[in-house]
Amino acid sequence: MQSQNPSVSFRDALHVKKLDSHTYRVDLKEDCCIGAVPNGGYTSSCMLAAAGLHLASRHQPDTLTAHFEYPNRTAPGPAVVIIEDIKIGRQLSSLQLTLWQGELTDQAPWIIPSRSRRAVIALTNHTNLREFAGVTLPTGYQSLVDASLPPVPDLASLADRGSDDRWEEGHLPASAGPMKSLRNWRFFLPKEGSNQSKPGALDMWVRTASGEPITQAVLPYVADSFPFNLHTFLVAPELRALLQPPSANDPQSGNSKSARAAAAQQNEQRAGMWFPTIVMNLETKAMLPEEGVAWLAVSVTSKQIRDGHFDLEVIIRDQDGELIALSHHVAMIVAMERNTGKQGNPSKAAL
Repeated sequence: MQSQNPSVSFRDALHVKKLDSHTYRVDLKEDCCIGAVPNGGYTSSCMLAAAGLHLASRHQPDTLTAHFEYPNRTAPGPAVVIIEDIKIGRQLSSLQLTLWQGELTDQAPWIIPSRSRRAVIALTNHTNLREFAGVTLPTGYQSLVDASLPPVPDLASLADRGSDDRWEEGHLPASAGPMKSLRNWRFFLPKEGSNQSKPGALDMWVRTASGEPITQAVLPYVADSFPFNLHTFLVAPELRALLQPPSANDPQSGNSKSARAAAAQQNEQRAGMWFPTIVMNLETKAMLPEEGVAWLAVSVTSKQIRDGHFDLEVIIRDQDGELIALSHHVAMIVAMERNTGKQGNPSKAAL
């Protein structure tokens, strides 16, 4: 999944402009798209950036929980986030955020309700997590193997050479050209035969392709960014053996030409699929340092893939094993034509 030429700066991609007391402008970047649609986690990061600016004067900059629904697909270009104050409290404030695109105006109310598109809706809770205090108790889960970090790699080797004894970088195939969002990340996956792959699950290490730190602001983007071949890790082991193309270096695979042909066919089939998120929930467990971190450990599991929709549970930890965030998704599996087909011009705007 490595990007040779990362072209997005997260600082620029999450820039927010205040239009009035409850309305904020964001510009969704084409470099954060899967096909023609900005990544849902990236779009959610933009919305939470607006919420953070909205509550800055109350010193509640941190998102504790967020629930996102994606009733319409977004498009690169300008959007407005309109915020409704559900409850403004001393310790915890609740907001409703709505991201609009299409037929935007250059003055209040900034949208034309009958013609603009309500693309994403969120219910969020915000606080100051550095001042949050209360009862702390260890849980039974924390004693389980699943609660521990995957084997910690030689991070310097991964960053410089793309692999170590147990981990290797996933590479984005040429057939995944329209999946620009994936080029913003480097995903390091278990090597075949390393005995660390768990059935129906993927443990991976993640860093940005640009080398810039991962900050709290981009956690929703992290939680919704996955390797091109994620599905091959989530399925049952016997099915994975059929989906995984043979390695060109495997003597059991016949000749390297047939192995490359099988891999190309698998990549082409995967590139024809789109996994749009329907719902995403995010809970912050701990704050990253203000300056951000270079690495995060991400674990992904799915309980069931059925009838064209599936669940994902995402656990995000720092390199010391501290639990940073939990996320749960419901997503669909549809043809990529649903992503790239025409739907008018949702990004048309006067802003």
